[in-house]
Amino acid sequence: MIVNDIADYCSAERATHSISTFFLGILLLPLFKKQRTYIDIPEDKTFLWLWFLTCLYHDMAYKFEEDKNHLPTLKNFVRDNHITYQILNDRTIRLKGVTKKTVRAYYRYRINECGCVDHGITGGILLYNSLRKNYEEVYNYCRCFDNNINHDNFKWNGLHFSSLHFREYAKCANAIIQHNLWFNASGQTDYEKYIDYHLDELIYSPSAKPYYKDWLTALLVFCDTIEPVKRFLNSTPSLLLKEMRLEFDDDGTYLIISFNKSCVNPTSYIEPVNEMEDWTNLTILLDGQKIIISDINKMYK
Repeated sequence: MIVNDIADYCSAERATHSISTFFLGILLLPLFKKQRTYIDIPEDKTFLWLWFLTCLYHDMAYKFEEDKNHLPTLKNFVRDNHITYQILNDRTIRLKGVTKKTVRAYYRYRINECGCVDHGITGGILLYNSLRKNYEEVYNYCRCFDNNINHDNFKWNGLHFSSLHFREYAKCANAIIQHNLWFNASGQTDYEKYIDYHLDELIYSPSAKPYYKDWLTALLVFCDTIEPVKRFLNSTPSLLLKEMRLEFDDDGTYLIISFNKSCVNPTSYIEPVNEMEDWTNLTILLDGQKIIISDINKMYK
């Protein structure tokens, strides 16, 4: 059901990028696990489940962002897309990182000042709603065979369904919502507008750069930024990956991304990756067609 829900939203380029991001996150997870051992990163099966859902949906709402002629309010977006379970209205769910008030304000800012619907916020809303709807549909199906089934804890087709999983749904939705919330500092474009929209949680001092407050959001932001397929749309992924090399040490203290000399236009990749140093605590060094990224542990607390 979850895949069917997004089939109409998904372009081939976005699908390829999402799959590439998924595998990149699996590869680079040790960088995030080893730096902060107290961060609660689940065991492999749970991680793959959370990471798959997060990657699957993180860009699937671009359909709405690219439609510049339709700019619904958040209330109207929820109504038009038949959202039954609105994560921003669920009082049992608390977002980790920013408040729901800031998310709503950022949605208004994107509509009014950027002329578009934010794909991160809408993608998170869509995913949470789809997961909750799926849960209820399976429960109602099971009730046809067992009237005494426990809504909060039951099994179907070898799968375990629990209302406790709603918190896990929210983790994925939260990461998607936050991955496109841009930080701002004094002197940067739209700084005054951030103040006008009360986006204080997204304003930082250049002397104290911001960080993410959960590993899933940090991993998504990092992998989404360095994922190469979306930067080289004229190359097929298989050919592109032959031009690249990723290296990181056993202790997870650095990541090196390098390109073969024959690679066409690596600047289109290197520049946006290098810009991460402007809005994160990463340390990034450039050496020709090589990028050296360290202090990855400082992306989140």
